[in-house]
Amino acid sequence: MNLRLVLSLLLLGFVTPLSVAVVLADDPPAPVAIDETAEPINSDAADEAASTTTDQEDQETADAVPEADANTAPAENAGLADLDKAAQLKVTAENLPDLNDVVDKLDSAIEKGLDQDNQAFADQLLISVLLQRATVLSAAVLNRPLVDPRRDPRAMQWMQVRQFAVNDLQRLLSLDDDVWEAHLLLGRLQALPMGDPKTAKREFTKVIDSAKATPDERAQSLALRGTLQTDEKKRADDFDAAIKLLPNKPDYYRVRAQYLYGQDKFEEALADLDHALKLEPNHATTEELRGLVLMGLKQFDDALAAFNKASELAPDAVRPHLRLGEVYRQQGDLKKSAEQLTQALELAPGNTDLLLLRANVLYQLNDTEAALKDTDAAIKAEPNQLVPHLLKAEILASSGRTDEAIENLEKLVPLAPKQTRLLEPLATFYLVGGQPRKSVETFTKVIELEPENFRALRYRGDAYLSIGKHAEAVADFDEALKLNDEDDGLLNNFAWVLATSPDAKVRDGKRAIELATQAAELTSYSVPHILSTLAAAYAETDDFETAKKWSTKAIELSQQELDAAKDDEDRKRLEATTKALKKELASYEAGKPVREIQHEEEKQPARSASEHTATPPKAPPERKLEL
Repeated sequence: MNLRLVLSLLLLGFVTPLSVAVVLADDPPAPVAIDETAEPINSDAADEAASTTTDQEDQETADAVPEADANTAPAENAGLADLDKAAQLKVTAENLPDLNDVVDKLDSAIEKGLDQDNQAFADQLLISVLLQRATVLSAAVLNRPLVDPRRDPRAMQWMQVRQFAVNDLQRLLSLDDDVWEAHLLLGRLQALPMGDPKTAKREFTKVIDSAKATPDERAQSLALRGTLQTDEKKRADDFDAAIKLLPNKPDYYRVRAQYLYGQDKFEEALADLDHALKLEPNHATTEELRGLVLMGLKQFDDALAAFNKASELAPDAVRPHLRLGEVYRQQGDLKKSAEQLTQALELAPGNTDLLLLRANVLYQLNDTEAALKDTDAAIKAEPNQLVPHLLKAEILASSGRTDEAIENLEKLVPLAPKQTRLLEPLATFYLVGGQPRKSVETFTKVIELEPENFRALRYRGDAYLSIGKHAEAVADFDEALKLNDEDDGLLNNFAWVLATSPDAKVRDGKRAIELATQAAELTSYSVPHILSTLAAAYAETDDFETAKKWSTKAIELSQQELDAAKDDEDRKRLEATTKALKKELASYEAGKPVREIQHEEEKQPARSASEHTATPPKAPPERKLEL
C-alpha cells in the first residue's frame, strides 16, 4: 500500500483508537509513556495529506526521478537544481506532503549526480528530513492506543505506518549511525506489539553506551530497555540507573513505580509516586497509578480519592472511571460501580470492553435485561469476537434460559469448530440443560484438542454419571485428579461414585473415604452434600456408626441452610435435599449402604442442584475479560 494512502486512512479516521485498555486493579497498569516534546510538523496539515491520491503520487515520483540511462554515468552536479529546490522546500515544509516532496527532490538530486561537497550536504539534509518524517509517522502510532491486528484487520495499517517509519530510520542511520535520537525512536517502534524486542533492546543499548548521547536520551533508553528485560534484576537496575541519571524527572519514578506495583511492592511503589507528584504536582497519570497502588494496599478510600483526582485533572479520560468502578465493585457497591462504567461509556461510546464489564456488574445487580442489552451492543460492535457471545450465553444460562444460551453458541460452532473456548462452555450448558450425551460428545471434542483440559475431563465425568456410565466417569475423574487434586467438587463426585455405584468393579470404599475426607477438609466440614458423601464412603466399608455420624451432621447443616433460606426456590430445593439426606441416614441405620445410578433422558431438565453431581455455579464468576 502507498505511504500517502495509508496516512490518508489514518488521518481520515478509518484507523481509529479502537480500544480503551481495560486493566482491573490487580492487572499490571498500562505502560507509562515518557514525555516527548519534538514534533516540528504542523499537525493541521492532516487534511492536505489525506487529499493525495495514489495516481498523483505515482506520477509525482515518475516526474521527480527520471529513468537513468544504464550506460551513462551521472554528470557532476547535474542534480544541483533539485538539491536547491529540496533545500527551499525543507525551509518551508509545514506538513507531511511537503516532507515527501523534499525526500523526492533529494533522491532525484542524488541520482542525477552531485559533487563531493554537495553530496555531503544532500546527505545531511536527507538525514534531517528522514528523521523529521519518521517522527511524524511514529507519532501516528506511538500516540494512540493500538489494537492487535488479529482482532481487527484495520489495525494492520498502523503496522504499515510503523514500517514506513522504521524504513526511514534505518536509511538515515545507514548515512550516520551517530543520530541517537533515531536509535531511540527505532527502539520504541520495535518495542511495540508484534515488533522486534531484540532489535529494540539493541537500539536502546547503543544509546545507553554512547558518551555522545544526551543524558535525556540515555535515561529514556534505560527506562524503555527496562520494560523489555526478562531478568528482574536487570529490569530493576535499568530503572534505578535512569533515575540516577535524571533524578529530577518524574517520568522515571512513574516507570519504576509501575514495575514495583507489578512485583506487589506497594509501599515502595507508593513512595516513588509520591516523589513524582512532588516533582510534578497535579499529574493525572501519576494519580491513577497511585490509586492502583492504594488498591493493592487495600486502602480503598484513599484509592477512590486518587482516582477522583485523576478524573478531575483529565476529565475526558476513560480509565479513571473504570478504576473507580472497580474500587466500588470490590467494596460491594455494585450500583456505584455501574454508574462509573456508564460515565466511562459516555466518554467512549460503544467500547466493547466497557460494555462487557458493565454487563457483568448489571447482572450481579440482578438487572439481567440491561446486562443482555450491553452484551448485544458489544456483539453488534464486534460480531466476530467470541467473548461477547460467551458472556451473553453465560448470563442466559445463569438466568435459567439455558436453551437460549445453547442456541446462541450452537450458531457459532460452524464458524469456529475447533475453538475450545466456545466448545467447552457449550458442553457445560448441555450438561446443565439436561443433554448429557451431547455434553459428552462436545467435551470429547475439547479433550481431543486439549488432552489435559481439567474442566473438560472433570465435567465429562459428571456427564457420564448422568447417563449411568460409571467406569467411564471414574476414568475421567482419575485423569482430572492428576491435573488438580484440590478441587472439592471433583473429589466429592469421584468419592460418591466409588461409594455408591451398583457396579462392584467400580466401587472402592477405602479410596472413597480418602477422597471424601480431602473434600471435607478443603471445605472445613461445612458442606452438607460433601459430608453426605463421606457418610456413604464409610457405609461402603461397613462402618455404619461413622456413616451415621457424618450423615447426621449433613442433615443438621442442611436444616440450618433451610431455616435461613429467604427465597422460595432455594427453600424448595433445600427441603428436597434435607429429605434425601434423611433417607440416606435411614439406610445406614438399617445397615444398608447407598446405591445410585442415573439414566438421565436427553433434553430433559437437569436435576436441580444435585448434591452429588456438582454443576457450574448459578451466577457468572467474577472475571477480568481478556479481550
